[in-house]
Amino acid sequence: MNGEYSVLIVGGAVVLIPATDELAHYDDLIECLLLAQLAANKKIEKTAEIDWYGAYVQLLDNYWLRHSRTRRQWSIGKDNVESLGDWVIAAMFSDAVDNSGAASVALRRLAGLSGTESAMVLLRRHIQKSILASESEDGLASATAVRLLVVVANTPTSLTSVYLELATDRVLGGNPLAELFQAEDVRGDVCMRYAGAYLSETLYAPARAAVALKIRDRLKDNVVRLTLPDEGAVRQLCAAD
Repeated sequence: MNGEYSVLIVGGAVVLIPATDELAHYDDLIECLLLAQLAANKKIEKTAEIDWYGAYVQLLDNYWLRHSRTRRQWSIGKDNVESLGDWVIAAMFSDAVDNSGAASVALRRLAGLSGTESAMVLLRRHIQKSILASESEDGLASATAVRLLVVVANTPTSLTSVYLELATDRVLGGNPLAELFQAEDVRGDVCMRYAGAYLSETLYAPARAAVALKIRDRLKDNVVRLTLPDEGAVRQLCAAD
């Protein structure tokens, strides 16, 4: 792997795919990720109290066998200013995602994109939703759940992922990965889930055609490929900030 990635937005997931590989080789991965998200979204619309990530992996586990998993929760320090991108990169390094150094470079470049990019608009639409008063600990309805998936495709049949979830009163208005949070911006803890999984051909082969059919008409509106700015452009953007 040469350390370069192609980047797709698949619903509420940022998906990194080795740039040297043909994207068509990753159809199974992309279709499974999208179907699992759509299934979780449908379940949470019917029963708001369910765990979105639990519903997501419930479908994914039918075909992708998880060989490692981690869950962590933390609160933002009083004087800290942190971003979703920071948390994802930290999780990738600490949990030894394959080629995590190159993945972090790609994510930093992604965080340099304008929030007006169509891919960022799509990502925001998927990763943030309103929390009903009945779900909120203090009974207020103004909080929204932010749920972000970042998936590194090591091969067409092997992935590692980081999932982040938090509740905030703020509405994300820019590039979600670059959005900065302080302690007062987040209700409760930030929750992170890490997983490594591989595709079981035995389990997926009988379902492949059915999965493709289910999401065939959803791909156009939910999957976008984007072009990352070069590292020089990111440095200029950071200097301007």
